[in-house]
Amino acid sequence: MNLNRFTIFPAIHLRNGEVVRFTQGDTENPVVFNTDPVACARQWIQQGAEWLQVVNLDAAFDEDASHNWELIKQITALEVNIQFGGGIRSIDDVHWAMKSGIKRVIIGTSAVENPQMMAESIATYGSDAVVLGIDADAQGEVQIHGWRAGGSVQATALAIQMRQLGVTTAIHTSIHRDGSMTGVDLEASIDLAAMSGLRIIVGGGIGSMTDVRECFNNDGIDGVIIGKALYTGNVDLKKALDISTHKDSFEAGLSKWKADQSMPWNRFGYELVEHNLKKHIPMDSQPLRILDAGGGNGLDSLALARMNHQIELVDISQQMLDDARANAALAGVTDRLSIHAMDILNIGSKFSANEFDIVLCHNVIQFVDEVKPLLEVLQLVLKPGGFMSLITTNQYSLPYQAAFLEQDLDRAYELLDQSDQYNSIFDINVHEYRPDEVIDWLAGMGLKLEKHYGIRCLYNYWGTNELKEDSAVYKKLKKLEREFTERDPYKLTARQFQIIARKT
Repeated sequence: MNLNRFTIFPAIHLRNGEVVRFTQGDTENPVVFNTDPVACARQWIQQGAEWLQVVNLDAAFDEDASHNWELIKQITALEVNIQFGGGIRSIDDVHWAMKSGIKRVIIGTSAVENPQMMAESIATYGSDAVVLGIDADAQGEVQIHGWRAGGSVQATALAIQMRQLGVTTAIHTSIHRDGSMTGVDLEASIDLAAMSGLRIIVGGGIGSMTDVRECFNNDGIDGVIIGKALYTGNVDLKKALDISTHKDSFEAGLSKWKADQSMPWNRFGYELVEHNLKKHIPMDSQPLRILDAGGGNGLDSLALARMNHQIELVDISQQMLDDARANAALAGVTDRLSIHAMDILNIGSKFSANEFDIVLCHNVIQFVDEVKPLLEVLQLVLKPGGFMSLITTNQYSLPYQAAFLEQDLDRAYELLDQSDQYNSIFDINVHEYRPDEVIDWLAGMGLKLEKHYGIRCLYNYWGTNELKEDSAVYKKLKKLEREFTERDPYKLTARQFQIIARKT
């Protein structure tokens, strides 16, 4: 079990052998979404789910109900981890669940009425195998027995009590949001995590990909449960899982990324990009507000911070941002860098329209599934008259990379019409674009091309790293690259391209 990363749990709630959902605690009027729970589970597994949350609603309402047990065993036999709840009233129920292959049990009502059972369950199976279920109303009061009775205890008080018994994780479901698809009560979940010390899985209210993204990078929030929004198609599970996986990949690849940044070709690339940007920023410019979207550990924008401009750095990876803060301290520009841990597609909810003089989007779009929506968000927060600097890997360079660097002519031929590539640093697939298609997208959004630069037109294909480290050779390469960066046709086969587009 991987419990050390943000996890998305598709919800399968069983009622009379069918998959159902309630809305805001209305247990009398369930909506049936699937009559075959096993097929439903397989659907989510095929889309990449590693965990499912299965809740036996019949047992939650009637502790003697047992007619879903065989169905639950069939789901548990599938290649997926199961987080299971509903009617766990005794230690025998916990034993049954564990023997059935369930990885984690959810204990809710019994945590309120029989805390000793929670302690015994943890002592027997460990804290990773037992999770506290907190179903709370809008006032924060815990509801029990299938939401039909108040528990006479506040969510925070219960969470603190259970933490003392060894609980480490809780599912916090806001009943007043559950099934409504109006957005989660994230602030309440964050507060609960902070006050109790528990890791919180958010439940109740997810209605869009925006809601899912907002749950990332919040202290104490370990995952999210998605139910109705999956069944209605409001949330695409594969996309949601891809976003989560990318975040984990960026954090896992941080050390490799830093090592790659120190390589000669990348050091030179940063220098050339800085050189190009300065052509568009007057030397006597007043301090500008600059957004670095997906800026990672900040090396692209720190040069501009040293020029006395104010940087707002947004990235999904908190570890990348922590490294950016350290880099800013070393550069002496801490006061000119603000960091924001969030998905860059949510930038529009953080910043106002027409707020920034410059927007940087450097080496981001190759990792993004939804490029056009991202570019639309970025142009929205850019001031009229301001410019966007976009850098990404160049599809036209792929055959040259294979031919010159890998000495593989067959591979070079295969890459003539390919754009999807494997990125070994972050262990994910990326998509490489042509400059003309990106320029057309930006033009369609009201951004006028000001300059198309090639980054590393010659550097990637010529000589050895040892030669490039020679100061005399480096000087000659830099002279050539500064000429090639603006010239046709040399810039067309550069390893990366940089587009400067101004908002009209």
